[in-house]
Amino acid sequence: MENQSNEAPVAAAAAAEVSSTTQPAEPTKRSLRVQTWKKIQEGKVGIGFNGIFNRIPAFVDADKAAALLIQEEEFKKAQHIKVNIDRALHDFKELSLLANKSVYLPSTRDSPALCLKVDVPADATDEQKKEALRVQDIQKFRSEIGLDTNLKLDLVVIGSVVVSRDGYRIGRGNGFADLDIGLLIELGVITPETAIVTIVHDVQVVDTLPVNLFQKYDTPVDIIVTPTEVIRVAKRLPRPSGVFWELLSERRLKILPVLQQLKEQLEKSGKKITLKEEDTDIEQHQNSRRRRGPLRRRFQRGNPGRTTSQTDNEQQGDNTQKRTPRRKGRFINRRRRTNKSEGDQSGVEVGVKSEDRKFDEGGAGERRPKKKNRPHRDFCVKLTNLTRDIRVKDLKTELRKRECNPLSITWKGHFGKCFLHFGNRNGAPSTQDDVDKVLKSLNDLSLTITTGGESAPNAGAEEPPAETANAPMQTKTINVNVELLKFGAKKNAGGNTSAGEGGNANVNGEDGSAANVGEGGASRIESVDTTTV
Repeated sequence: MENQSNEAPVAAAAAAEVSSTTQPAEPTKRSLRVQTWKKIQEGKVGIGFNGIFNRIPAFVDADKAAALLIQEEEFKKAQHIKVNIDRALHDFKELSLLANKSVYLPSTRDSPALCLKVDVPADATDEQKKEALRVQDIQKFRSEIGLDTNLKLDLVVIGSVVVSRDGYRIGRGNGFADLDIGLLIELGVITPETAIVTIVHDVQVVDTLPVNLFQKYDTPVDIIVTPTEVIRVAKRLPRPSGVFWELLSERRLKILPVLQQLKEQLEKSGKKITLKEEDTDIEQHQNSRRRRGPLRRRFQRGNPGRTTSQTDNEQQGDNTQKRTPRRKGRFINRRRRTNKSEGDQSGVEVGVKSEDRKFDEGGAGERRPKKKNRPHRDFCVKLTNLTRDIRVKDLKTELRKRECNPLSITWKGHFGKCFLHFGNRNGAPSTQDDVDKVLKSLNDLSLTITTGGESAPNAGAEEPPAETANAPMQTKTINVNVELLKFGAKKNAGGNTSAGEGGNANVNGEDGSAANVGEGGASRIESVDTTTV
């Protein structure tokens, strides 16, 4: 009886917490976002483990949605098209350039430009047009469009988290997309003839959304495109009339110099502008530098990793239920650190037992495995002959110059090697052309580094000896050996394959594959294919 009486308040508090967090009395924008992100994750239609929550999600079959949009009359008649930089819209940007449309992208936050135009030569090939979208240097293939432009956009394509069939849209929550649309309307770049389109997955589309959630600055859409259908809004909803200065703080204007520049122009023309006195804007990624890993949320109360927006704060009034405070635990379940006498195995076992005990006491049954929804890695490139003074940033800089973009890098510089993992971000298996393109970009790979001098060491690097620190600065070039490792192929029976000079690698058919199973990543390397690069 005593145990039952003690467990009853705990069960009631847990039920109240679940009802107040997962089933709010009235839906908010935040709750609808979280609900949709979970649907995408559970349906396994998102791309990337970290590419779903707190952002415009990337999804599978985005290329099919883009192919449907380019068949519509609005696209065929349009000449000037502005597309946001969301990953789900990349396929549409490529198709727009291939169709010889003028494509415009949002400007960087520290730029006074209104937007950026993608400039490609008139005689550029299809591959060169695609490369123009992938460059990271905004000075290359980009031209700034200022506030004094006479540009009139025909089509605007934006991303969404949730969208209803009657045109209401919910974004990621920071308000920059709505502010960008309002700025373009204020300057006359977006006209009543401009069509606003969003590309989403089918699970992101709902029949209706609560109208009371939307304010005068929220941007509706005219056309919704999914991988399976094109939805046209029957009755266009009212758009923002421009920039609502009374809702902006001085800090928000400092973040976006183009807004500050427009404010100064309007004040010179005689218009009086009053900003919001109290700064209530909460920016995204305010805790982005917190420690990552499974222990992140265990010791933090109230889930501080959640990001909110101004609209979320406005909706949490008297109508929403107050969250039941969590019961403060008496003990914190920390993983034991091993000592020299116990060894590593004892510490791991204690951590596992504590985790299992927590799940058993909570009544959750078996411990659920962690779900990782990251792109499939088709092949791997192993780089060897790396010296200890090479840093991973030196390799990344060289890869950017060669337009080589791996999915991930496993850095083992202290062993003189690293692994570049490649695959198709859309989920389709990589072709032999993709492999050849990667190998071509890594042809004659070499890294140029500077050693010696009195410069401060990099973060995480070992402090050099005194004789090395006082040595004169020297620049040296290191030739890197390249090996291609294929996943999922039948195991070669092997023999020894020795490579020649010029940066080629030496691989043993049996020993090499067995040794690289644990080092090449999570996937099992069944065979090693030696390719001359």
